[in-house]
Amino acid sequence: MKIYHVCEYCQQVYSTTEVEGPEGAIQLNGTCEDCALELGMNETFTNIGQHFYN
Repeated sequence: MKIYHVCEYCQQVYSTTEVEGPEGAIQLNGTCEDCALELGMNETFTNIGQHFYN
């Protein structure tokens, strides 16, 4: 299964990973490093968001 990490602010894919499991794709919303820095967010708040399954 392929996991796409999508920034909630700029809507760009900032990371992809593959894990063992059923075929398909998952989108995980979070915050990319550039947007987090621009918004003054701490690193601990990145990669928090909703999960979407296809």
